[in-house]
Amino acid sequence: MPIANVLIALAVLALILSRQLRTREVREAQPYRIMLILGVVGLIETVQFQQQHAVSAAGWSLVGASLIVGAVFGALRGLTVHVWREGGVLYRKGNAATLALWLVGIGLHLGVDAVLKHVDHAAAGIGSTSILLYLALTLGVQQLLVLGRAEHLPVSDHSTRENWPLGG
Repeated sequence: MPIANVLIALAVLALILSRQLRTREVREAQPYRIMLILGVVGLIETVQFQQQHAVSAAGWSLVGASLIVGAVFGALRGLTVHVWREGGVLYRKGNAATLALWLVGIGLHLGVDAVLKHVDHAAAGIGSTSILLYLALTLGVQQLLVLGRAEHLPVSDHSTRENWPLGG
């Protein structure tokens, strides 16, 4: 993976992590826009990697397993995020558990490259190359759970924090 792509992925990851830990309004009108953008860019990068490297079925299986793990971690994070309505606006804020799940999930995804060095040397690098695809999927699942939890919140003009998450 070219150094520019690594720097872009790190910048995106840093932005995502910082935003996860701050109180942020949830855009209910277009909740998946950024995930779609990341997914398209990630898919393009992954296809380009495949065109330059002969990734075996075992390599793709590991990437697929990592994406499934990313979806699971997104669901778990969706349960740790504080979700509330204030003045009729939906807000969310992650916590230490949210951050820990992010770090473990990203570590596992990037660990695919370490495993592939032994299983399919030609595919080494697919984990870091597919990181934007991973981020799109894991963020999308997290957003899906956050929005699902928000459906159970009362819609009022009063501040309510009735839907605090696990570990919150």
